[in-house]
Amino acid sequence: MCQRVCPAYIAGLIRPADRKSVQPMAARDGKFGFDQIHHFVTDGVWSSPSLQAVRLQEVNRLVGDKATYLVIDDAALSKKGDYEVGVAAQYVFEFGKTSNCQSLLSVILASREVPVMIGLRLFFPKSCTVDVGR
Repeated sequence: MCQRVCPAYIAGLIRPADRKSVQPMAARDGKFGFDQIHHFVTDGVWSSPSLQAVRLQEVNRLVGDKATYLVIDDAALSKKGDYEVGVAAQYVFEFGKTSNCQSLLSVILASREVPVMIGLRLFFPKSCTVDVGR
């Protein structure tokens, strides 16, 4: 089941559309129902270490050579509300001010014109980690 639903879910994420949540994805795709895609996303029926190993082997095959660079970058996603995971008022270099946002750290392997993301983590500011209610 996982091998069939995964491509549909990934296609739903990369298609141009306003809403990337499971219900609109299922409606646009038509092959899988909301319940099937929701089960795929929430239950995590794959082995993360195995998937990571396969992904890194494929990345190395595609871009791993002597001309490869490791790029570490941070990014901020501007947010209007306060209730999403990791959202807090933080200084954002790109905006030049303190803004309500999520902060991300990415690790990218790049060779010539081919960048491949190998890691992406959400940064949790102290205000999110010390507030028991959050």
